Amino acid sequence: MPCDATSNSRQATDISASTQLRLAIAIITFATLHALLWSFVRDPGGGGPDEGPYFAVVSDMASHGAIPEFTGYAPGAFAGGPVRAQVAREITPNFLAIPIAFVIGTIGSSNADLNIQIARMFMVALYPVTLWLSFLTLRRLFSDTRIAPVWGVAVMATVPMFTLVHTYYTNDAPAIAAGTFATYALVRASQSGFGHSDTYILGISLGLVALHKYTGFLIFPATAAIVIWQFLDRPRRTLQIGLTLFLITASISSWWYIRNLVIYGDPTGVAVTQAAVDASGGAPIPPRTRGLTPIAFVQETNWIGENFATFWAGYGQKKLKLPGAAYLAFGSFIIAATIGGALRFLTAIRQGRLSTDVHLYLVLATMHLGLWLLSFWSSYTVDVALSGRYVFPTFLSFIVILILGLQSFVVWRGRVAATMLLTVPIMIASSGAYFFQTILPDVNT
Repeated sequence: MPCDATSNSRQATDISASTQLRLAIAIITFATLHALLWSFVRDPGGGGPDEGPYFAVVSDMASHGAIPEFTGYAPGAFAGGPVRAQVAREITPNFLAIPIAFVIGTIGSSNADLNIQIARMFMVALYPVTLWLSFLTLRRLFSDTRIAPVWGVAVMATVPMFTLVHTYYTNDAPAIAAGTFATYALVRASQSGFGHSDTYILGISLGLVALHKYTGFLIFPATAAIVIWQFLDRPRRTLQIGLTLFLITASISSWWYIRNLVIYGDPTGVAVTQAAVDASGGAPIPPRTRGLTPIAFVQETNWIGENFATFWAGYGQKKLKLPGAAYLAFGSFIIAATIGGALRFLTAIRQGRLSTDVHLYLVLATMHLGLWLLSFWSSYTVDVALSGRYVFPTFLSFIVILILGLQSFVVWRGRVAATMLLTVPIMIASSGAYFFQTILPDVNT
């Protein structure tokens, strides 16, 4: 973990605060325009995994002015397929679908393609919001260098899969935005000692997380861990903060779960969905139920390789993937950063120079790795999903881990800082090349 910044670290940084801000805005602007371009060229309804079925829920909502009720699946709906539903689309929290449906219903277009494109604009609009919140978070955590936050946002803005999920209608992008907002709010509240206004902002962000896809929910135990860590010797303060966050979160989001309980008798929708899948007949049996061990499951599905690949680019097997050499490079990069982070942490402990934000770094790292484990458990016990995008609500945490690890080998100042900055246009050029070499050929097939 990094030690506290020295007093002259800012003077040693190669770029000014204004340059840092301009670079971040330029990168975010490029990413937004790039996502907009992708959204326009890809066929409506086929821009990404399950865009058509997810939009059907919005279309129904726009037509009837209410959230549609889940009534089960048609016979054999999952027969012959590789996966079974985790939670029905009508039951999965997705609050953003409500304003999208309102806009589509107000416009009143009978053109389904136009309506899908309108829904996609909401996804594109979330992209700069997510990137800006990420920049603000990184700027707080890495205040001793102005290069690192810019570089981190550049990585987020140029990873093809992260761009892709903001170009078609999906419930992933809202969950990512809410998770990123909550991570920013948690860092901000922690650094301010959970002042009143920052605690309220954190509560609002947690309420928004609770109204979207469950992949973002690890922020709740992460928040609890941070509060307990900081106020271990002040139990009354811990309870006060916890109660405040709970009340704000519940006031914003509890209606969704109460509705599910009243309609389905199941607040989360997991049990009622699985019962409906089984009733449809012919659905694939989960690997765990088939008696496969976790190791056998990994070998059978290549779960690690496929999830790693689709974390960076593409979805499903062989769809919009990068060349194999790119994944080897990414893997080597992550291994180096992991080793560097571990060495830095152990050195800081030995020298007694741990950062004041060490608890934040540890919790963010645990949250990201924990989501990978939960994704694996879901695949093993339910739906055999091979989708690295499921961990994107903690993508910002991944970037934090990456920068921390690289700081073991790279002093982000002087010539090295200039070199790191030069990698940004290379990343942008590579992202542009992906559009011409992968996205456009896929559209034309």
